[in-house]
Amino acid sequence: MLGVPQTGLSPAPKNLYLSQKSSPWKTIFSMLTSVFILFFFVQIFVVVLFGFVDGDMDGDLGPMDPLLVIFGTICSTPFLLFFLLLRKPKLAHIVRLEPSTHGSNAHYITPGTLIQSPTATVLQHHLIHNTAPLEMPSVKQLWIIFSIGVVISSIFMLPLLINGIDPLTIMLFLIIALPAWILGFSTPVFAWWSTSNEYFGLSTTRRQGEWMLIAGMLSTLPALLINSLISPILINFLGLSVTNEYSLGYGMLLFLSAPIGEEISKALAVLFLARFIDSPKRGFQIGFSVGLGFALLENMIYILGSILAGEGAAITFIFTAVLRAIGSIPGHATWTAISGYAIGHYVISKRWNERSLGVFDKSKTQQDSQWILFDGKTGQPMISSRTEKEAPLLPKWLSAGHNKMFKITDKPIKAVGIAILFHAIWNGSLWTISVALQDTSIGIQIFANLLITFTLIALLWTILRRLVPFAVLE
Repeated sequence: MLGVPQTGLSPAPKNLYLSQKSSPWKTIFSMLTSVFILFFFVQIFVVVLFGFVDGDMDGDLGPMDPLLVIFGTICSTPFLLFFLLLRKPKLAHIVRLEPSTHGSNAHYITPGTLIQSPTATVLQHHLIHNTAPLEMPSVKQLWIIFSIGVVISSIFMLPLLINGIDPLTIMLFLIIALPAWILGFSTPVFAWWSTSNEYFGLSTTRRQGEWMLIAGMLSTLPALLINSLISPILINFLGLSVTNEYSLGYGMLLFLSAPIGEEISKALAVLFLARFIDSPKRGFQIGFSVGLGFALLENMIYILGSILAGEGAAITFIFTAVLRAIGSIPGHATWTAISGYAIGHYVISKRWNERSLGVFDKSKTQQDSQWILFDGKTGQPMISSRTEKEAPLLPKWLSAGHNKMFKITDKPIKAVGIAILFHAIWNGSLWTISVALQDTSIGIQIFANLLITFTLIALLWTILRRLVPFAVLE
């Protein structure tokens, strides 16, 4: 390589396309890995914060526990490092040779790399983001998998309810427990994620889509800090108890702390992704996806609790999985989408302000590579980064139509306030009915809880079907 000059990197030409193989399930498996890593990181890292503020975890300020801080830091660090390793930007090193009489037969591009050609050539090489479009399995596929998975899982758990604990029922439970947990908490979230990708009519790269979901998952950390640490200390300071689920203090955690902490945390996550926002409609999509990311980590805990409910796991699992799939999950997505739409308006308006350069200036972000997606079986091109997306035809289950749509506010503070209000109504209604019927029979309590739950779900869907057409058809 002595005497051969090194050829430096150069910007990629505008007509350069990367060939990408279609793999819609790859995104699902990639996100499942991130979900487990962030779940354990968030749960363990909260221990560090408790160690600083409330070492004995009694709901009062102090004392500090250095051992808890050290233990939590040591245990959470590997998960954080693993997550950062997985989220490294995926770069492609493109090397191009073009015949030229003024070229050379040998090119030195990096230490230890010499490229030789039989004829004189000019070499150019580029380092670019290796991006691909966000591909998801169809909405129908994911809901079918969820439905079949929930039914089969409940069938495997049913002997535990009928026969009680014996070697056979325990074996069946152990066989199905882990698959049931994964299917129960993830597939409905991915189905809603696929819905936004399929019907919102926005071209989204896989890198953007994954960061939307991840931002939502990370927003659970400040929300958990508010709900588990800060709010109990403040409520105890007021002389109210948070240990009795029928007490006012416990209710304040549900209808005040949770809505305020969670909706503000999710709204900040949307703002963190401002570099992706190019329209209020995109803000709506990001808010929707951030809400799904939050629900994904939250759902892990609820579904796990329903599976570990003992002999009644078959009942608790199917009810929890289904009700959260059509209620809490789209609820988180809808409330944050309202905030996201308004934040989208705010970000777009700030882009015209020279003082906002850096945070809101999209030109500060790195350019994504252009791509062509081809079918892995036939080898034929499917779409490319230049393909124009047609205006989506919204199905009736997702849209009430243009005539019935609700206008979404473009004021971020007002939007977050609306999200908090809806969230508070959801949590407060369930808590209020449980307090009012605490001395009645179990049958009445179950019936009343199911009635209020289905009423809230009906209200949610009424709102969702009127918000989506306004945002998508804007």
